[in-house]
Amino acid sequence: MSADAAARYQPDDKVLLEAVIDDAVRPIVRKIDREGMYPEDALRRLGDAGAYRSHAVAPAHVGLLAAIADMASVSAVCMSTGFCMWCQGALVWYLAKSENQSLKQRLLDQATSGVQLGGTGLSNPMKAFSGIEPLALKGERELGGYRVTGRLPWVSNIGPDHVFASVFALPDGRRVMAMFDARDSAIKLVQSTEFIALEGTGTYTVLIKGAFVPDEHILAEDAATFVPRIRQGFVLLQFGMGLGLARGAAQAMQTHVASAANAAWLPLQPDVILERAAVLEARVAVLAQNFADPGRAAFLDVLAARLDLAELTMAAAQAAALQAGAGGYVQGSDSHRRQREALFVGIVTPSVKHITMELARG
Repeated sequence: MSADAAARYQPDDKVLLEAVIDDAVRPIVRKIDREGMYPEDALRRLGDAGAYRSHAVAPAHVGLLAAIADMASVSAVCMSTGFCMWCQGALVWYLAKSENQSLKQRLLDQATSGVQLGGTGLSNPMKAFSGIEPLALKGERELGGYRVTGRLPWVSNIGPDHVFASVFALPDGRRVMAMFDARDSAIKLVQSTEFIALEGTGTYTVLIKGAFVPDEHILAEDAATFVPRIRQGFVLLQFGMGLGLARGAAQAMQTHVASAANAAWLPLQPDVILERAAVLEARVAVLAQNFADPGRAAFLDVLAARLDLAELTMAAAQAAALQAGAGGYVQGSDSHRRQREALFVGIVTPSVKHITMELARG
């Protein structure tokens, strides 16, 4: 991060962030959800407001918490946009932790400011490192870089002028993490699946056919060492999505006074949701201080909290739908949208299935 970018960072200034939410996110929530509109303008404005900068400039654990808080503010209104923020934030996290100084100098400021948007591309590698599936990308060493081929399903927050990161395997078993540019003619984005939610998140299958990745685009020559150093931040940043949605559901329950009067005996009340969210946020604040620990025990602690996040998010969305009653069962209603968004917190990598497997292994 350059000195100029660091000087622009103001972690306590939320006025601009809230203005972007009100002006650029809130008015298009229905279009994002129902029409699959990608909120590109909002994402760029969020970058200008500093929403991707804190965890690259501030002391790392403090910056992580600031990034989570910003994402939560957006996700309370629209978790699709919050998810795109996570993708962008994860990309920034990889760049900030890379030892490739030329790549950082070229891309980090652009990514933190929202000038260069991009995706994380680490769903398959995270599963591969856990032994769930093989690495989807294969590479061969060439003069000045690598030639890479493979197929990545469901990479989000990408488009024709976006970048994304991923990991490829070499014939000798080594794994390399690199930055890819969707402008490369050897990279094709294919949209062939319709999801029940988050259609407006720039999610594509990525086909890579002999793309040349120069050494200047390598995030880590040894991904097996690098990924354990970034994986806690990768997961912790996701708390912005879930905490935001849970709080948004609770706030909706509090706002709808008419339906709240007849819902006083439902098992999960909005004050309980907010209390559980606060407890989980405090737990994340402790975990974030240990983000750099590459050990398995530290990662399992983060995964245990992440499991609780998924459960709270889904329970909060269901509670809001139950309180709304028939109105929440209407196609396109806010409670219907939140239920679909909340389920995504349970299946996005690391999914509940993935987490419970890791916790069972110990």
